[in-house]
Amino acid sequence: MLKQFMITAGVGVFILSGAQTASANDITPATLLNTTKSIEKTEQEVKQSKQAVAKAEQQIEQIEAKTETLQAEIDDVTKQIDAYRDELAPADASLFQQVLSSVLPSAKAEAAESEKQHQAILNQKATAEKTLDDLSAQQEEVTASKEETQSAYAAAAEQMKAQSNKLNDLKKQHAAMAPDKFMMPANGRLSQGFGPASGQFGYTFHNGIDIAAKVGTPIYAAADGKVIEVSGRGPYGKHVKIEHNIDGQKWTTVYAHMHKIDVKKGQTVRQAEGIGQIGNTGNSSGPHLHFEVHKGSYSFSPSSAGNTVDPMKVAELLGGASAVKATY
Repeated sequence: MLKQFMITAGVGVFILSGAQTASANDITPATLLNTTKSIEKTEQEVKQSKQAVAKAEQQIEQIEAKTETLQAEIDDVTKQIDAYRDELAPADASLFQQVLSSVLPSAKAEAAESEKQHQAILNQKATAEKTLDDLSAQQEEVTASKEETQSAYAAAAEQMKAQSNKLNDLKKQHAAMAPDKFMMPANGRLSQGFGPASGQFGYTFHNGIDIAAKVGTPIYAAADGKVIEVSGRGPYGKHVKIEHNIDGQKWTTVYAHMHKIDVKKGQTVRQAEGIGQIGNTGNSSGPHLHFEVHKGSYSFSPSSAGNTVDPMKVAELLGGASAVKATY
């Protein structure tokens, strides 16, 4: 059944506005691949934004803790200053005591000691006031830092929200375009189907499909996977094998009789990524792509299906259309 989806114009990434309904005929492998790349890029952006939000949250917590510590220190110093002021408050003395302090040697000594203590308290008070000024200045800096960090947090959170919305839209768009399992790997005509064969080239069962097209026609990876073999020898001629993991199930796809190979063994490929060109190498009677889908590891049998699956049953056109009579 043909999927309906939203597709928009854009360079490299999709602009999720001004969309219009489109069918599978309106998209290409490049469209799907660009969406995949946009998803990967946006996922990385969301990850970075989450890290920025978490960092800002941590900084705010640290600043709040420092603010509480500073305020506690300011309160303590303020209490000390008040205590010094109380100690420095002049005490009422009787006229008789004032006369004695100016005449008696012992009273003079006592007055001198009192003056010394008074000066010591004045010094302590001055030191405490200087400490209070320094703490107040630090408090102002911390307050400004908190406001700046809160602003950065708000911006990062807003950016993360926008990126998350964009990512959700891209994933919906990708899901609407991408086949459930595999996409048809080339544009051409179905020249031979899956099933019993004439015995030409030594096999009585054709365990794939043949897509006939001009030499040089692009070939695309049918699904995300890893290239496990690149070769130019044998009946397949120039060929590539890709291993996939789809919903926990291992699959292997084969692309044979290629003219040109654009991938290397061990390379990771995305669905719809170009891997080479249709050719006429190996046991081939004309330019075409021989395409196989194995459920599990590659296992060839010249006389039975073995573990191969009819690609027409698991490979779809872009947009979800069933590939019944022709490839896209």
